[in-house]
Amino acid sequence: MTVSAIEFSRLGPPKLHLYAMKCDKCGELSPWWERNHCYHCGNDSLTEFELKGTGELTNYTVVYYPPREFLGQEPYVVGHIQMDEGVNMPAPVMGVDPDAVEVGTRVDATLRRMKLGHEGDIYYSYKFVVDDE
Repeated sequence: MTVSAIEFSRLGPPKLHLYAMKCDKCGELSPWWERNHCYHCGNDSLTEFELKGTGELTNYTVVYYPPREFLGQEPYVVGHIQMDEGVNMPAPVMGVDPDAVEVGTRVDATLRRMKLGHEGDIYYSYKFVVDDE
């Protein structure tokens, strides 16, 4: 979920949370953007399910030539995070050298500035940082 600075100031960090969609029929979790049907059974009744925000990096890529909105952040790591609850989420990974990133690294979700919009709007979303424990 990505929100603008205006939405961020209106909603505030306590109201922004990392979630998946849980099927009301079979209980399977789907990524947050899948609001229409369950990937597993096809049921069309899903409910938001808050995630703890911890997981493991299962694969990644290093971006050297980003889209315009992300210029100045390169190089950066974007990976798939296998959340502890079982759902797979794509997200940027911060605080790791692109040459030293490894599959299996434990990560924690954090709310950070995601990008600058075309008209100077600032957007916030979840990124992941390396878990130091």
